[in-house]
Amino acid sequence: MSERQSAMMENRRFKRSAIECYAQLQLSPHQYGGVNHGLSQDLSEGGVKIRTYSQLPVDSSVVIHLGCSDNSEPLTMSGSVVWASRDDRQEQWVIGIAFTDINDGTRQRLQQIHAPVSINQDDED
Repeated sequence: MSERQSAMMENRRFKRSAIECYAQLQLSPHQYGGVNHGLSQDLSEGGVKIRTYSQLPVDSSVVIHLGCSDNSEPLTMSGSVVWASRDDRQEQWVIGIAFTDINDGTRQRLQQIHAPVSINQDDED
């Protein structure tokens, strides 16, 4: 693991899980508008990394609908694009979204999907 990756892991509040969900992203009406589609690459209680063919500007507000494999209603939450990176090899964008508004029911479903654990918890039992 590189020094940069190690530093990023230390700053994360929640464990990430490699969960692939269909993602529908709706930019806020005050911004660029439109619906974008993609697949999540990892997911936590605090945010999601999504691979998409559309660029989403950093600081964009989005409503995210995630359809995961549990065959239930999509998870819906609001978020903000915190980073975006072009993958020229696959002609796609990889974007990081931090959740800004998530209700208790959605948070509980996220916990059930991958049982996230805070990075800051002690591992001693």
